[in-house]
Amino acid sequence: AQEAEIRKISPEDADNYQAYLDHCEALYSVGYEQLGAADFSRFSSMLSTLPHLLRLGAFRSLWRHTARYFKDKRVRQAFSLQTLLVGGNPLNTTAIYGLIHAMERRGGIWFAKGGTGALIKALIELGKRHGIKVHYNSTVSALHTSGKPGHTVNGISYIKKGEESSLSTDLLVWGGDPIKAYQMAGTRRLSLVERGRLKTVHSSMGLYVMYFKTKRPYSEVAHHSIILSKRWEGLLHQVFSGKTLPHDPSLYLHRPAATDPGFQLSNGDLFYVLAPVPHLGNFNGWEEQQKSFQKTVVSVLEESALPNLSSELALVESIDPRYFKHTLHSHLGAGFSIAPRLSQSAWFRFHNKMDKVKGMYLCGAGVHPGGGLPGVATSAKVIQKMITDDFQESVSTHPNSLQTQKTPDKERAA
Repeated sequence: AQEAEIRKISPEDADNYQAYLDHCEALYSVGYEQLGAADFSRFSSMLSTLPHLLRLGAFRSLWRHTARYFKDKRVRQAFSLQTLLVGGNPLNTTAIYGLIHAMERRGGIWFAKGGTGALIKALIELGKRHGIKVHYNSTVSALHTSGKPGHTVNGISYIKKGEESSLSTDLLVWGGDPIKAYQMAGTRRLSLVERGRLKTVHSSMGLYVMYFKTKRPYSEVAHHSIILSKRWEGLLHQVFSGKTLPHDPSLYLHRPAATDPGFQLSNGDLFYVLAPVPHLGNFNGWEEQQKSFQKTVVSVLEESALPNLSSELALVESIDPRYFKHTLHSHLGAGFSIAPRLSQSAWFRFHNKMDKVKGMYLCGAGVHPGGGLPGVATSAKVIQKMITDDFQESVSTHPNSLQTQKTPDKERAA
């Protein structure tokens, strides 16, 4: 089916698809199965993987990599835009992310019934069944350490409803932006390598997300739609390096009712649309241009997937990089933390535990292996093994159990 669709555009490229898929499978085998959950906290672990990465052409960008198999620009776009789903520019993101195509072919594209919110609720309930206490609407304000010169984590301070409280802990799992964690730790608690990363880090692009309800259903629209601008290289340069908002954004449109009956309305439809935009380090004029950009997005949707949308809108809410910065505490309001460049991958990415702060572990999009739900989930797998090894606990691997043989005296914070 994939080859047949390519053949409609470029018969010559269709003949090369199997070779491209084979290479993506090799990238998946090395990049995800072997290295995805690996511990890259030591440089020696990076040295042992370099021959494999060089052999697979990881030094090339994914955009250049697709040119080895496909000539038609539209086909190359279809097989390189996946890097945008993890915050990367296809023009400079390492070709190792070609593994996403193999991952999608192997596992398919899944949607949690009830949406991501339902998945979060299920994880919270799982945690509560195992005695985990959840603090809501709380912002971590300080990281506390002990020892000389203060390199063992022993607690945090957090603010809730304007009041500051503290929590003691013998280890800390940080799931937020690693840049925020490193800034909170302070320079004296960081290694020279960690300080260097903070100074040279490249952030991913920002995101504009519009959630909306329509007065009528658009039953012909699929669950997932990608609407590409006529521009490619120029738009990517504007999103990742430009100082202005694009007048012709590429969009991802999400219509969950296409596969989940729980989102179906008797009259109307539910959507969200996502547009890659510059992060706040490059553009910070949202106060003045948010409304005009919303009109631009609606116009693009009207001309492509949702005719007469402006007259069918019943409810609209939106977020932009300001939300990611001020509410989610993402550096520069980036949508996917740091960019997935080769120079920010594996050992070169923020590590899954701090070099000089004992008991401080990090998971999420900004650490190894990177952004996207599979990457974030795998980062948790990485630190699970680290914590088990560091604390010499025997953790049950039963799929319905998170119990350990040792229960710490202090409450653990995550």
